[in-house]
Amino acid sequence: MSTFSEDDIRRAAEVREWLVKEVTNKKEELDKLRDTLLIVDSLLKKTSFITASHLESSASNLKDRSAPEYQSLHKEEAVQTKPSIDSTTKSTDTDYGQDDNQGVEIRSLKRAKDNLLISNAEYTSTYVRIPLVNDINLNINTPPFKSFFLNRILEGMKSKDKEKIQKGEIDESEIIDYKVDNDENGKINSVTISNYRERERLNEIFNTATWVFTRMLEKGI
Repeated sequence: MSTFSEDDIRRAAEVREWLVKEVTNKKEELDKLRDTLLIVDSLLKKTSFITASHLESSASNLKDRSAPEYQSLHKEEAVQTKPSIDSTTKSTDTDYGQDDNQGVEIRSLKRAKDNLLISNAEYTSTYVRIPLVNDINLNINTPPFKSFFLNRILEGMKSKDKEKIQKGEIDESEIIDYKVDNDENGKINSVTISNYRERERLNEIFNTATWVFTRMLEKGI
């Protein structure tokens, strides 16, 4: 016969629920920190501040060290916890979803410190569209939108594509391109990138956009 009372069992269940949530939150926080590290690494690579091989090794080691720490707990959580169908609920890894009616996938971009929703980005195999949510008011001239996101990241991808065109590796129709939709006052409505082609580029676009928009929000301009 159990020596535990119903109150003991109830409290134990509550503690377990709290622990599961804490594990999930820490995993999400670690994922976001790792994404931010990759963005900073990308910036440093482009400025040749430190060697690319060192940066890649550093990011890889961080991922290798962190994965086993959470794997078993999240496996147990996945078995015992039903997935939610609420579109605002975060998945275990990243905020991915899919619109089955249109074949367009969704990824929610959120500020790391408070999960403020910045955009429900839409993407297919051919394009990415990042519309800012209605209450996010950011101006196209606020740094580092043009200087980093457009001129360094997207233009950098375009320059590499131009080199591939010259080498005959891709056609001109396959070059990456982008368009910023903003109103007459410079308020950004959305950013659309076409022909990203590679999954690595897709992740870099999402990670960089989240970081850039977060920095713009901090400036409060």
